[in-house]
Amino acid sequence: MYFAIDKGHNLPVNRGATGLEQEDDLTFELGNLLIEELKEAGHRVIDCTPGYADTINDALRRRVEKANEASVDYFVSIHFNAFDGTAYGTEVFHYPGSARARDLAIRVIAELAALGFRNRGVKSNDSLYVLKKTTMPAILIEVCFCDSTRDMKHYRKTGAAEIARRIARGLASASRP
Repeated sequence: MYFAIDKGHNLPVNRGATGLEQEDDLTFELGNLLIEELKEAGHRVIDCTPGYADTINDALRRRVEKANEASVDYFVSIHFNAFDGTAYGTEVFHYPGSARARDLAIRVIAELAALGFRNRGVKSNDSLYVLKKTTMPAILIEVCFCDSTRDMKHYRKTGAAEIARRIARGLASASRP
């Protein structure tokens, strides 16, 4: 299969959530490992994280355009949540009405929950730009909360490499287009 991986944020115009660790540092780390896992498993992968952008909207547009132009099978955006330090767990978003995206989200969240992250569920969302504007099934993974001591301790104990391996396994189990 052919995957577009978006390492959420990662630009000076938007570094993402700040917590015990910085979201864009985490998405960069995990996203790079995920890309390597998928390639090692024989999948084609394109990194849709833009090298530059003038605004947040420009960054979002560039991510989506790169994926749409490449005609990938699936778009995957990696993120880390933040709330107030008390929330924890993993959740995966998909665009409403996309059965293939919902199926992919279910497979990925099952892998993350099997690692011990609290399963906050698969959720449809029609307002997230990268889900709304991509032309292929797309998911946005909120791996865990970067402002949660519980989640960050578990993330580091499990290891980014193992988390990437399990996300890749969930992605690879998806149905072919």
